[in-house]
Amino acid sequence: MAHVRAAGCRVRELGYVPAPDLIEAAQLRRLAGTVLSKSPEDLAALAETNPALVWEWIDAFRKEWLAAEQEARYWSAAAAALSTATPAAVRTAAE
Repeated sequence: MAHVRAAGCRVRELGYVPAPDLIEAAQLRRLAGTVLSKSPEDLAALAETNPALVWEWIDAFRKEWLAAEQEARYWSAAAAALSTATPAAVRTAAE
């Protein structure tokens, strides 16, 4: 998977994400929505009957959360870099 590095962060370039990764991300998003719609009792029953599957999902959600955190740091660094630019500095750079 292609990544861009900025300010110590890596972020996925959506133009270069292979199709299977896009499908997997969409499926993971749907799974998260389904999990959030279940009652605590339903989730407890699932954890009791298939704990390995639940831990696999938790791990997948954790990885996605970490990737989202990295991406947020990337966008924040880009915004911070722009916020330090003054109109005079931009004009000087353009000349």
